[in-house]
Amino acid sequence: MRTPRPRWLLRCALRAFAACSLAVPCLAAAPDAALIARGRYLVTAGDCQACHTVDPSRPMAGGYPVATPFGTIYASNITPDRATGIGAWTDRDFVRAMRRGIGRSGRNLYPAFPYDSYTLLSRADILAMKAYLFSLPPVHDVIPADHLGFPFNQRWLLSGWKLFNLSDERFRPDPRRSAAWNRGAYLVNALEHCGACHTPRGLTMGMETSRGLSGGMAGTWTAYNITPSRIHGIGAWRGRDLRAYLATGIAPGMAWAAGPMAEAVQDSLSRLRPADLDAMVTYLRSLRPRAGGGGEQPRRAYGTPATDEAVRRGRSGVTANAAGAQGAALFSGNCASCHGASGTGSADGYFPPLPHDTTVGAPAANNLVMVILTGVQRRTPAGAVFMPGFATLSNRQVARLASYVERQFGDPAVRITPGRVATLRKGAGTP
Repeated sequence: MRTPRPRWLLRCALRAFAACSLAVPCLAAAPDAALIARGRYLVTAGDCQACHTVDPSRPMAGGYPVATPFGTIYASNITPDRATGIGAWTDRDFVRAMRRGIGRSGRNLYPAFPYDSYTLLSRADILAMKAYLFSLPPVHDVIPADHLGFPFNQRWLLSGWKLFNLSDERFRPDPRRSAAWNRGAYLVNALEHCGACHTPRGLTMGMETSRGLSGGMAGTWTAYNITPSRIHGIGAWRGRDLRAYLATGIAPGMAWAAGPMAEAVQDSLSRLRPADLDAMVTYLRSLRPRAGGGGEQPRRAYGTPATDEAVRRGRSGVTANAAGAQGAALFSGNCASCHGASGTGSADGYFPPLPHDTTVGAPAANNLVMVILTGVQRRTPAGAVFMPGFATLSNRQVARLASYVERQFGDPAVRITPGRVATLRKGAGTP
């Protein structure tokens, strides 16, 4: 009897291994490129980088300080580092964190991480996001401890908070609605978590869903009403206005994004597929209008071009208003070179007109003061927008400047005090 040749034995072994590989998938196989690409899109749409990336060269390494009324929370390291990130997390760990706000160790996560919105996400989307995060370079970085006073530093108390404020349920498409509407609802309410900023918070700091998207706060910034209310919200906006705003941060003649909204446009919304932007517009324009966050007139109903510069130069034949002279002088020295002496903006539209601006016409001047203090920085595929901050002005000067802008271009009933400016400056961490 002939002895089998070693080469023949090797071929048999390879065939057997191939057959087993086809029958039983390898549990340790790396996710494919398509899954990672999908996860990257979802992570971008979820704007995870807003809190989890401080240094762009170390994406998702965490450390961003999130200011809350109760203290400062630092965003976690979500790179695949096993010691300081999520590298040791299983699929179950990750899904539980996203849906129920519970970390791998079993500790409650603070709802600065918007799991009360992410709980609506599908398991497939959550695991695609995990696949992308695990494809990133691991970064070993220990995040600073949260700075929260008692009793807010007691995480076990969040179990009670969740009883009132967390609905552990998934998004369910409405069969009566179109595919575009359902996609928009999923993006707005789950992935983009718009309600986290644009929905009012109750006594327990949970979202008041009965007043969903009627306006809220994002730190020291006002997040305006985005329901179709013609007085308080976006009811007077055309679909193309809203789409342009989401994609570029500019709705000509309506609004210009600044602060957290500018970051959301830059890092997330401007990178969505056109069909997804259209779906969000379809959903938002279909909602029931809700009052909230506005006055008796639309925010863009206020303002007229200024003539103070002509008065200052003695060209108008009108006597200067002594009460507003200091504010007018501050406007002339700090704002007029870009927004124009009359405040009507630049001819090319790069610097927006201030009359009828929805920020200037708001009943609360938070965002106007914050723009003066911190400026505007926004980069999108449509181009870059920059306005310097004027934090070197004193609180009294900022108050006078903002009061002048409100009186001339916005709601003249709005008053800004140096004390209010000081509070906003402190909240923004601006010197």
